[in-house]
This record gives sequence, structure tokens and C-alpha cells, in this order.
Amino acid sequence: MGESMIDWSDASRQALKARALLESNSTNLNELPLRNDVRESWKRSLARVAPAAEPSVLSDDRLRLARERSELQRIWPVFEKLLVPAATDANLLVALADARGTLLWVAGSTTARAGAERVGFAAGADWAELSIGTSAPGMALATGTGSQVSGAEHLYEQAQQFSCSAVPIRNPRTGQVIGAVDLTGGSDAISMHSLPLLQAAVMAAETQLLLPGAGAVVDPDYLDLGRADGAHLGDLSLSLRHAEILTLLVEHRHGLSTAELVEELFERPDAAAEGTVRAEMVRLRKVLAELPGRVLDSRPYRLRWDLQSTLGRLRDALELGDLDWALQLYAPGLLARSQAPGIVSLRYQMQSALRELVLDRGTAQQLLHLGRQLADAELLRAALRELPADSPARSLVVSEVEQLEA
Repeated sequence: MGESMIDWSDASRQALKARALLESNSTNLNELPLRNDVRESWKRSLARVAPAAEPSVLSDDRLRLARERSELQRIWPVFEKLLVPAATDANLLVALADARGTLLWVAGSTTARAGAERVGFAAGADWAELSIGTSAPGMALATGTGSQVSGAEHLYEQAQQFSCSAVPIRNPRTGQVIGAVDLTGGSDAISMHSLPLLQAAVMAAETQLLLPGAGAVVDPDYLDLGRADGAHLGDLSLSLRHAEILTLLVEHRHGLSTAELVEELFERPDAAAEGTVRAEMVRLRKVLAELPGRVLDSRPYRLRWDLQSTLGRLRDALELGDLDWALQLYAPGLLARSQAPGIVSLRYQMQSALRELVLDRGTAQQLLHLGRQLADAELLRAALRELPADSPARSLVVSEVEQLEA
């Protein structure tokens, strides 16, 4: 991207000019005097957040769960080894964000960390464009390319004392962006060597992801339905049918007979359905044999251990009224390929409950987030009522509502 040719002093002056124009409402967003990638990020960001937005932060328990369920935990040690010592010497921070923009780990200079924490740049904080506006990690996740942001180019005003560079991390098997690694601090964070250094570290980390995950600490008692690469039980990748069965058994702790499982799994069961279920249970037991102590009873089929699931935690979050946690757990893709009646019913229940809770007490950003996920005009109209009258996002949201209702 020609980062060595960027005049950062001029970029900051232009960003200050752009902010003044934005505040005066005297310019079109397409005409803001910014670098092209930063201008596009401002446009995306202003469609969702106000410049004064502050990052939301996970509680310690939520952060622990987010780390446990993330495949990034396997490669954080790579960045600790390759980046953190040099960053500490340069008074910089290294941050590892997941695909949603949550900073799962932040390490480096004690001085830099203290200053960054005052503006919300800390483990557990949400630095996605959707939440906090333009930043290097947010841009890297949004565009899938290496990004750099200097001082005033940050849309979040409190972050203008920092500069940052970030590079996306991809699953080497699927090519999907699963996170971003970031350098944050003073001018050294955007030096001509910053992006190549990050890119080299990412290459090493992505290679690590190709290796068996023997060193990964993954909860073997958590049925993770939210991963882009399918359902997982600890390290074990599950077929859709096995994920459906385990989900149903988590929901029916008392157990299900073969006939009841047939009703929950098949839209139009035939005479062979019960035999098919028994065969799947034999296969599932073979899969579970890799996890000692995880046993299924028969007659009825029932879990003999305490298995947690994404849907169960989502229900807990809804019952607690914890919208941030619920929105983190929820994705329209939860077992989206499943047409099993029992799964379709559970999916509908969770979606309906979350939608009602967001409508009842959601912020503008939460309403926009779920409204766009579900393509729901009512949620977007509710977001309009919550947005400030002078918010630049209003015109875009109005356009989205009109398209949905056309």
C-alpha cells in the first residue's frame, strides 16, 4: 500500500480539516480530504456510530469465555514471542482482536498500556468499525487488508493521541478473516517497518494454525455453534447431524427416546427414520470416545455430563438482560443449514426473544447491529428514533428501511 511514501504530518492535518468540515455539515462525505482508505472507513463508520462513541468492554467472565472459544488462543503465543518484546522496547502495544473486533489480548509497554486503557483500548474492548469507528484493527477487519491510521484519522476523538497499524489474520484452510493483530502507540506504530513486521508475524501464526492443536486449551464441555467453520465440541469438528443431536440433548436434559428424536430431527420421517437415528448415535458415540468421560445414555438418549452450548449461554444472557453478551453470542448462522424441526423452533425462539429485548431496551448501535443482521425494517426504524437528529447515519438508515419495505 506504499506506506513508506505516506506523509503522516500531512495526513493528520487533512484529517483535522475533515473533522472540522464534518462538524460544520458543510461537505459531502465523498469529498472529505482524507486518504482513500481512511475516507471509506469514515463513511462506513459514520453510517453506524457517532464520532463521540466509546468502546464497550466485556466483563472479566465474558472475556475469559471469548478467549476460550476463540481459535486465536492457539496463536497468541506466536505474537507474544515475535512482537511483544520489540513493542515493549519501543513503548508500543500489541493487540490481538477477534473477527468481531473485540481485543482479546493486549500486551507491551506498561506506560503505553496505562495511557491506552484511559481511552478504552484494553483487553475486552470492542474496536470494530461498527462500534468505535476508524482504527487500524477495525479497518483491517472490514477490508481484509493491512491498514494504518495516524492520530487525527481516528474517528473516536479520544484515540487521536495514538497511531496504529494492523494486519488481518486468516484461517489458512478457508481464507476467512478470523482476527487482526495490531501495533498501537506513538509514531513508531506507523513506521515503514510496522506493516512488514506484522505481516511476517501473521504468516508464522497462520502456519501454526495448520498444525494439530494439541496445545490449545479448548473447553471440551462447550458445544460451540457460533464458529464460521461449523460446530465444534472442544477441538472436535462435528457434522451438522451430530451438532443437532447434541443441541437437542442439551435442551432436553431429561433425555429423548428414539421416537422423540425422530420428531425433533426429521421434517418428514419415514419408516427407516428410527434406524437412521440409532446409526447416528453409534457414530456420535465413536466421536465422543475421543473425549473421556463424555458418555451418552440410552433409553432414553441422555447426556451423562454437563455440556454447555452457545444456545444455552444465549438463553442465559437473555434472561439476565445482558444485550452485549447476547449479541456477541447470537448470529443468524447458528445451525443455519439445519431444517430439523426442533432446531428450527429453538432458533426462532432465540431470535424472537433477542429481537424483543433489543426493541425494548437496545441502544441505537444495538438496534442497527441486529436490524442489519436480520434485514429487519422495524429494528432499523427504532434505531432511527434513537439516533441523534444530526447523526450522519440517519440518511443511510432511511435508505436501508426504504429498500427493505419496497
